[in-house]
Amino acid sequence: MSTDDRITELEIRLTHQDSTIEELNHTVYEQWKIVEKLTKDVFDLQKRLKTLTQSDIDDAPYVPPHY
Repeated sequence: MSTDDRITELEIRLTHQDSTIEELNHTVYEQWKIVEKLTKDVFDLQKRLKTLTQSDIDDAPYVPPHY
């Protein structure tokens, strides 16, 4: 394999690696947005649970267990 062939092969591999890194970066970014939203949802639910009073819980419709 000549030096030019080796350089060409390395350039091709580098281009593919750059593309893969960009795709992975985008995937991580999208997943991070989802994680942030889910974290916010959990905090909101925790706040709602803390504000519930016993009467709110008692007024909830009773659902019998299913066997």
